[in-house]
Formats: sequence, C-alpha cells, structure tokens
Amino acid sequence: MAVENGAFAWLPVPPCDDGLVDPAIQAGEVPEVSRDALIGALRRGRITLVDVLPPESFAANHIPGAISLPVADIPTRAVHVLPNRGAPIVVYCGGPT
Repeated sequence: MAVENGAFAWLPVPPCDDGLVDPAIQAGEVPEVSRDALIGALRRGRITLVDVLPPESFAANHIPGAISLPVADIPTRAVHVLPNRGAPIVVYCGGPT
C-alpha cells in the first residue's frame, strides 16, 4: 500500500499461493470482512491481521498493524508470532480473489 496525496493505493504484489494452499477451500466458504470493520477491529485490538506474502513483499508493502507470516512458514512460526491465537485471525495476500 502506498500513500500519495493523502490517498491510499494498493500496489501490485505477487500471488501468495505457493502450492501449500488447499484448493478444496472455496472463496465463498471464507467469511469476508469490510474495510471499515477491519479498521475498527484492528483499532480495538480485537483481531490479529496476518500478511501471508513473502517477506520481500511485506517489507515493500503491507497493511499497518499486520504480522508477516508467509504461507510456507505457518506450520513452524505461527505458534511463535501470533500474539493471541484465541483471537479472530484475518489473513490477506495479493493473490487472486
């Protein structure tokens, strides 16, 4: 995400699907959250926001407050980097939607 003249713009990023994502899960089965609801929940500390893009993409462009946890690292790092695994987790990437 970049800010230009006070407006947010999403920069193109590579897809996050590295072959580890289960294709059996359909997009319609995953609950969606609106931008306003996401911002409100982040401000109140009610969710954990996770960016699953590669570290280079996260460094270049991410939503403020997000935790970097690339898809390939989830099995080994999630337990160490997610502050409250009991809280709802919102995951995003730059892949197809």
